[in-house]
Amino acid sequence: MNVLVATLGILLALLIVGITLYLLTARRYQSSDSVANSYDDWTNDGILEFYWGEHIHLGHYGSPSRKKDFLQAKSDFVHEMVLWGGLDKLSAGTTVLDVGCGIGGSSRILARDCGFAVTGITISPQQVRRAQELTPPGVNAHFQVDDALALSFPDASFDVVWSIEVGPHIPDKAQFARELLRVLKPGGILVIADWNQRD
Repeated sequence: MNVLVATLGILLALLIVGITLYLLTARRYQSSDSVANSYDDWTNDGILEFYWGEHIHLGHYGSPSRKKDFLQAKSDFVHEMVLWGGLDKLSAGTTVLDVGCGIGGSSRILARDCGFAVTGITISPQQVRRAQELTPPGVNAHFQVDDALALSFPDASFDVVWSIEVGPHIPDKAQFARELLRVLKPGGILVIADWNQRD
């Protein structure tokens, strides 16, 4: 019994030390490569997809909110953003850039349900690979590796620029905004959703 108590005490002490070191260690943006590597690892081990499905963003539960399946709420969120952004009034073939597309859940909905021509970008090569695997033939959604702080597209390339819950992960918000606006066609629609705290 004493050995068990001593062992548990040592394990608890190690856990406390580990948590303390984690909390005290500064974590800063190092480079786009370090971000890509993290998302590559999470994509390869399937952990995000297992828990979050095809959408690595929060869901829409209505107003007032109601109980609903987490995965359905994520799909509903995309449809709500389409309505909120006025994208439901756009014609099929509208060009959309999905910045921070993850494994392509939103891109596929925009292409399949709205008929848009969607280009999804992510910093993670493994997310691009997985997005391509999950996209059935005939769905006009294509994916590529790109950096939201230095987009590879010419000016005024897209009718719509769409970015869901990406901003908090970007170290230079002003440059991020400049790039989104640079690739948006004049008169185009910018749809951004990010976390906030209500009063």
